[in-house]
Amino acid sequence: MNTFSEEDVQSHLFAVGLGSVLEDDEVRLEEVIPRSSGSLSELEIPEFELWKLLKERALEKLRYLHDLTREGEFIGAGINLPIDKTRHMFLDLLGTNEDGIFILELKINRAAERNAFTELLAYSNYISSLFPGSGEKDIFNILVAPIEAKIAKQAYLYDLLISDRNVVLYQPKFPDGSAQSLRLSLYIPDDEEFQNFANCLLSHDAMACVVASFPDIPGWIEYDEENPSSLASHTCDTLRNITSYAAQLMEKEGLHGFCFIRKRWQEIQMALVGEKRSDLIICALNPFQLTGVDRTSLITDQLKKDDRSSFLETPKLGFDGRLLRIAERVINDCIEENFPVELETPDWGGMVTNMIETVFTHHLGFRATGMLREAYVENLAAMRRYNASCPESAVDVERLQIDDIISWLRAWTFMEACGFVPE
Repeated sequence: MNTFSEEDVQSHLFAVGLGSVLEDDEVRLEEVIPRSSGSLSELEIPEFELWKLLKERALEKLRYLHDLTREGEFIGAGINLPIDKTRHMFLDLLGTNEDGIFILELKINRAAERNAFTELLAYSNYISSLFPGSGEKDIFNILVAPIEAKIAKQAYLYDLLISDRNVVLYQPKFPDGSAQSLRLSLYIPDDEEFQNFANCLLSHDAMACVVASFPDIPGWIEYDEENPSSLASHTCDTLRNITSYAAQLMEKEGLHGFCFIRKRWQEIQMALVGEKRSDLIICALNPFQLTGVDRTSLITDQLKKDDRSSFLETPKLGFDGRLLRIAERVINDCIEENFPVELETPDWGGMVTNMIETVFTHHLGFRATGMLREAYVENLAAMRRYNASCPESAVDVERLQIDDIISWLRAWTFMEACGFVPE
C-alpha cells in the first residue's frame, strides 16, 4: 500500500515535469510496431490482416503522442472547473505542447480506474467548451492510472481507433515506494487486444445499409440514349459529387463505412422498376451489431426479460434511422429540398451477393470513411511499396493512387479480404 497520496504525486509531477519521469519507451514501440502489415512478400501477396494494420496505425499514433507528452510543459495544477455555483471539478494538471493544450488525469489507486476515463473526458470536454468551434482532437488527453480491467483497456483502444481521440495512457510505477520515485510507462496494447478488436469488425453482418433511390433529372442525371451501355460524362460527374458530399457527412458523424452510387444498366432498371432512377447507397459499421452477448450480459442480466431484447434491438434500429436521415439529407442538400426520394434498409450481405446488384450495374463515386478509409488507403499504399521493391512481379495498380481509392472493383477486393463480402 502506498504511503503517499495522489496530491503528493501531483505536486512532484508538476515540479519536475513529464520529461523527467517518462520511461524510455521508444525502443519498445519500435519493436512492436508491425512492419509487415503493408509489406508484401517477394513471392506472393499474403492474406490481408486487418488487425496488423490497425495495430500499426494505433502504435504510430501512440509514438507521436508519446513525443508530444515528453515535450509538454505544465502550466497549472489542481485547476478548479466550476460546474455551477455549488459544484466543482478539479483538473489534476494542465499544460501546453507544440500542438496546443493538454490535460492530465492522475490516479494511483487501482480501485479508481473505473472512473478514470470518465473523468478525463469530462475535463477534456469542459476545456473544449471554453473555445467554441474546437473539437475532440484539439485537446490532448493524458491518463496516468494503473489500468488492469479488460473493459478499461477496451475503452482505451476504442478511443484510439474508433473515436480517434488524442489520448495516451501511462501506468505509474514507484520503484522505491516514494512519490519522488515516480516513473511513467507507456501502455502498449498487445496483439490479442488488436486481434479481438478486429475480429468484431470483420463481418458483413455488422454492416448497416441504406439505399436512397431518386428519379433521374434530364440534362443532369440521365442515361446516354445514344450509347445505352454507358453513362454520359455529366451524369457521372454529378453522381460522384453526390457521394463526395455524402462521405463528408459520414465523416462528420464519425461513421466507419463507405458510400457509392448504384445505377443499374438501363434495360435492367426498366425491367425491374419501370422508371429511370439512381440509388445512393450508404453503408457503415453498426456498433450495436458488434457487441457480443458476453459483454452485454453485464447489463442485460440486471434487466427484466421483456426489456433485454429492447436494450439490444432498439439501438440497432436507431442506428439505421440515423443512416436514413443522412441519406435523405444528402439528396435534399445536393439536388433540392423535398426532392422525392425512396428509402430502404436492405441486408448488405444479401444485396452484395446479388448478381443484378453487383454486376449488371454502374458503380460510381465509391468513398470510404473513418477507420475503413484508413485501412483501405494503407492497403493500397502497401501494394505500391511492394511494386517498388519487386518491380518484376508488380501488382496492377493505377498510375495515380486516387483512382484506386475511388475504384469500386478495387474496393470490392479489399472488402472481400476484410470479410465484408460474404463467401
